Amino acid sequence: MGFLMISIKHSLLSLAVLFLLFINPAHATYMEVTLLGTGTPRPSIERFGPATLVEVRGRYFLFDSGRGATIRLAQAGVNLAQIEHVFLTHLHSDHISGLSDLWLTSWIWQRPEKIKLTGPTGTEKLAEHLGRAHQADFNYRTKNTQLSKDTFSILSQDIESEGVVYEQDGITITAFLVNHYPVEPAYGYRIQSGETVIVISGDTTYSENLIRHAKDVDLLIHEIAAADSKLLSQNPRLQKVLSYHTTPRQAGQLFNIVKPKAAVFNHVLLFDIDEEQVLETTRSLFDGHLRMGHDLMKIGVGDTVTFY
Repeated sequence: MGFLMISIKHSLLSLAVLFLLFINPAHATYMEVTLLGTGTPRPSIERFGPATLVEVRGRYFLFDSGRGATIRLAQAGVNLAQIEHVFLTHLHSDHISGLSDLWLTSWIWQRPEKIKLTGPTGTEKLAEHLGRAHQADFNYRTKNTQLSKDTFSILSQDIESEGVVYEQDGITITAFLVNHYPVEPAYGYRIQSGETVIVISGDTTYSENLIRHAKDVDLLIHEIAAADSKLLSQNPRLQKVLSYHTTPRQAGQLFNIVKPKAAVFNHVLLFDIDEEQVLETTRSLFDGHLRMGHDLMKIGVGDTVTFY
């Protein structure tokens, strides 16, 4: 009897500890980021297409789904069925080319519910046409392997204006406009849980609106683009491309105003210039914690920001 009472007390104590961990503010506000893809339209085995995974309070959110996102999720040890919501920054092909793979493959592996998709104007049309394009696959698999018809389709939503696009269980995700003209609209995202805040820039040149939404954030994930000066002077098309992305000097100026706890470069678009040159130029204007992002880099964000 005494042994039974001790076992019961031990079980109750364990439950109490778990409960305290669950409600502990520091635990509740911790987020983990995995840079699944840090690349661009350029095919690269080292840098897959843009895709950033944010895990918070046991939920998994994906921001963009570029080339190879599904492969990187598998490498990161994340069950595809755990991705409940995908947010698109804009509809350039390199940010969405991995979406159909993620959607269909997670369905094949018995995703428990429909995947949710939120993005700029055109996102609902994208989801609709993907459904049509893969109708034959839907017919084959539901007939031959009895996959669920109910979880196949995408629950999509166009963002009508900047503001909160997700709010549940203490997690708030806000979409804000950035400057990727002539691509309009293009969005960045602010993810907040308790006092912890992460901002993802999406594709943009220097953006005052991003600065307003990113002031004093814990982690700023920002795009970067640069080219050798001689190459740039001789290539008008490249000049045009770089005009709607962020240069190292612009990034340094922006970071110096925002003052994040840490910043990391994403969507790394470099032409005949190496990563160290980019970091050196940016650090000449910003002396905070800055890293060059790479595929499968993990970042813990809470009271401190830890790269591993």
